[in-house]
Order: sequence, then C-alpha cells, then structure tokens
Amino acid sequence: MFNDVDETLKQFFTAELPIAGGELDVSFDRPTREWSGRLSRPTLNCFLYDIRERAGFRDETPNVKVTQNGLRRQRPPRRIDLSYMITAWVREPEDEHRVLARTLAAMYRAGQIDPRFFQGQLLDTEYPVLARIAPAEHVAKPADMWGVLDNELHTSLVWILTVPLEAFAAVEGPLVRTREISVGELGGDWREESIQIAGTAHKKGAPEEPVEGVRVSLEGTALRAVTTADGRYSFAGVPRGQHVLRFELEGGANGTLPISVPGLGYDIEL
Repeated sequence: MFNDVDETLKQFFTAELPIAGGELDVSFDRPTREWSGRLSRPTLNCFLYDIRERAGFRDETPNVKVTQNGLRRQRPPRRIDLSYMITAWVREPEDEHRVLARTLAAMYRAGQIDPRFFQGQLLDTEYPVLARIAPAEHVAKPADMWGVLDNELHTSLVWILTVPLEAFAAVEGPLVRTREISVGELGGDWREESIQIAGTAHKKGAPEEPVEGVRVSLEGTALRAVTTADGRYSFAGVPRGQHVLRFELEGGANGTLPISVPGLGYDIEL
C-alpha cells in the first residue's frame, strides 16, 4: 500500500511543481553515495525514512453496512504517518535552491493531497491523505542521518503524510431480524414471551441504499418507528402471528407489507 502513496506523491509533484515537463525526475530510493553517483538527470528524491501510527487518530468504532447478504462489519483503518525526507539533486547550488523553494511552496499549498492524484488502493479510501511540514527538530541530527547513508550532508525538507492502512478484514454475517425472549420459572410450564423484530427500509432491489425518515407502524398496535440514517427500524413486544406493516414516506407516498412474526424478514422496499 505504501508504494501507492509513493506513486500518489509522484503524481502530486509532477503536477504541482512549476517545472518544465520531463526536466526533473522523482525518485524514492535511499539517497546513498552510490545512488547519487549514478544520477544523470536532475532528481527530486523522496526518501521514506520513518513509519509510525498517528495514535490520536485511532478509532475502534466498527463501520457497519447493510449488504444483500446481511451485515458487513469492519474496523476502521489505522492512520499511519509516513515521513519523507525530500532533497534536490542537481549540478548547481542555485538550481537546487530553486527546486527546493518550489517544492516547499507546493507543500505549503497542500494541507491534504487532492484525491485526483490518488493511485492504487488509495482510490477506494474514504479517508483524506493529510500532509504537514515537519519542524526542524523532527530529524534530530541530520549529520548522523547522512553519515548512515554514507553521503555528504544535503539540504532537506521533511513532509509527513497521514494515510489510512486497511489492517483488518471485513466480517460479514446474516442480519438479525427477530429476537425471542422467554421468561419463566425453570422446569415450569408458564413462560412470558417477548418478540422483537427489526428491518430496513431501502430502495427496491438495492439493500445497500437505505432510506431515512420512513414512518413505520404495526396495524392494530401502538407500535410506531421512524427509520434511522441506515434505514433501520425495530419494534419490541410484537405479538406472535400475522400482522401488517404500514409505512409512509415524507412526501406522502405510503403502502403496506404483510408479515409473519416470527418470520424471515421485515425489510421494506421502496
């Protein structure tokens, strides 16, 4: 997935740096002495040197969606900080300074990466790719960094992208539509029964498109409900047997649905 972030960053710099097309390459290699010695063209190097979770963004609330097969539940992705050390490799100091200045200006303009630059798995994400320029102390000792890379000290910028990492697989299962509770003395014949039913109001043939604000009632009872943002409604204390659901949309359209309690489903197609 991180390679998709690299490609996204490449697309961003290619579009946002006001440099003639093809004049500057974008590389993600380690800027070692051996690497820089092989360069034959001006290059903007984006070295990913640190990866860590942005703990303040952690969210354990699962995302739940209604599907044709029931419910799909997935834990949110982890939000990961990718720290890039950005350097310009050109022959003349003035060219290096020009490239770095234009790069820094582009970084300041982008509080988050425009989705039009997204590549690979990022195309499917619902989360933004945030970007921030790191303070000078983010790299505690630049000289030590370049010593490890076995290269001469180079002026660098540090840009941190916060990206979603899908670490958890989705879990799908059937939607619970009926719950029966029986209360009574163990071993006795008498039981007090309570049945709860639940359903979803959705567009016809599209259970993944719920309809909010539908007024639902059970004829012959005082049971009333209004569907939530995910199209759900529920009734507790429903008598066993045959019933009729009555539903009405905000615009005035209405209808009925015969149901059996307990039954296989109580969804309303609109």
